[in-house]
Amino acid sequence: MKFSAAVALSFISLSAVAKGTPSDTSINGVAVIFSYSTSIFPVSWQAPPINAKGKPLTASEIPRCKTVMIKALEKYPAGALKNELTAVYFLKSMAFYDVGYGGTNSTDNLYLTNDGAAKGYTSLYLEQTFHHEYSSILYRNHPNYLNETAWKNANIDSFDYNDPENGVGAIRNNESSQDLDQELCKKGFLTQYSLSGLENDINTFAQNMFSPSPGFWEIVDRFPRINKKLQLLIAFYNKIDPLFTEEYFRKLIK
Repeated sequence: MKFSAAVALSFISLSAVAKGTPSDTSINGVAVIFSYSTSIFPVSWQAPPINAKGKPLTASEIPRCKTVMIKALEKYPAGALKNELTAVYFLKSMAFYDVGYGGTNSTDNLYLTNDGAAKGYTSLYLEQTFHHEYSSILYRNHPNYLNETAWKNANIDSFDYNDPENGVGAIRNNESSQDLDQELCKKGFLTQYSLSGLENDINTFAQNMFSPSPGFWEIVDRFPRINKKLQLLIAFYNKIDPLFTEEYFRKLIK
């Protein structure tokens, strides 16, 4: 989940990190921040029409967030993090354009929400959201690493991504399911949310490559259009670091 490219490229400093709480930490060179103020968001997000706002993470969720982040960040070699990702901020909730978001990203920071496993914020969900949002940063930083023409050619004929707001409309209209959908897989899409934009389609593949939902690899092996996109995204990640191969991703556990 994200903003337009212009907004996503807004700069955010880490001045808030220095003023953090004792729970704030660093994992594999990435700051993981649990303290909250509106200053964590870029200034351009704080004004209308975006009106960024959030609520601080419940303290009892901090240990689980740390565990998730250790697991997630260990899947990336140092070179795939350095100069790409500075900080990950955890909140209980956040909203932009008066729409609730599960995650978003700025130039080199991620913002993730966690309102407890009982409300659907499972550890799998949290890790997938991290990989989902981080893939946006990598895609934005290395646009020439992905063959977008071949990616679009893997879709059914005459398909156009259907959300001019690049996912915001899908969230607002309750059309952002991330459940794997085999009917959509026949057409080249993993989930309903994948239909809303090219970047969201990429994000959905990335989250399942690094932290697969049950049945993901069976879907890859069954549906040629899905397999084609997977190969294109593996090639993208392999340009970032040669560790990233199909064999590597197939060995990752949830």
